[in-house]
Amino acid sequence: MASLRDIKRRIKSVRNTSQITKAMQMVASAKMRRAQELALKGRTYMSALANVLKHLQDTLTEGISSPLMEMREKGKKLIIVVSTDRGLCGGLNANLFKEILTRCDADADYLTVGVKLNAQLARCGRNLVASFTIGDTVEEAELKPIFQFVRKGFTDGTYNRVEVIYQKFINVMVQRPDVMALLPLSTEDILKVAQQDDVEDDTNPNYLLEPSPKALLDSILPLFLGHQLVQMILEGKASEQSARMVAMKAATENAKTLIGELTLEYNKARQTQITNELLEITTAMKAME
Repeated sequence: MASLRDIKRRIKSVRNTSQITKAMQMVASAKMRRAQELALKGRTYMSALANVLKHLQDTLTEGISSPLMEMREKGKKLIIVVSTDRGLCGGLNANLFKEILTRCDADADYLTVGVKLNAQLARCGRNLVASFTIGDTVEEAELKPIFQFVRKGFTDGTYNRVEVIYQKFINVMVQRPDVMALLPLSTEDILKVAQQDDVEDDTNPNYLLEPSPKALLDSILPLFLGHQLVQMILEGKASEQSARMVAMKAATENAKTLIGELTLEYNKARQTQITNELLEITTAMKAME
């Protein structure tokens, strides 16, 4: 049996750890609320933007034509992996990595947003061409190099398809890995985004378009592409903070349980020590009679 000093030292260590995990839980909870709010608002914005594109498509007699929608046979596939920069978020990254091994091509190029899975991708032989770090606030200046890299690689023919694998935010307890095609943009994908949220839609729009529907389309398609990538990153951030809050809450509760068990063990050891001391005193008194 461990000594009383060792048990007290363990209790103090676990209590200090529980204070740290409790603080991390509170920080993650505050960040989670902000990230969740941004992710949900982003869905509404993307739906409204997709509805505008749908109406623009209806005004074009020759259909949509844009370099961002061209289907190509030559080139490689680029896969964007939206992971995290820090750990302590449960099995979030592990589940995402399992999905990569299952659903993503081994011969594709990989770009990571968040560095946590870089080592795993290298160990399994995936070709990592770029890696970016994004803060919790998701600043536009941080996203611009990513968007430029992706768009340039697609328009110059280096890549014929771009996909994004990320953690889709369902609720605080559930985050689901998902794979979504980013480029080339398709009418079906735009309509799917337009239907994903309850956005007011006029079935008979009467828009005044200037300078022309085609010029507006060429301006809005890059905007739609950029915000689609932003939305996936926001979903990943909301999933990260939710998973971290849940993991830290579980760690805090486990620490409290362990403290209770160690306290009980300490009390038993202390009682045993007191009993032995009483027996020694009694034995010594009898020996003196």
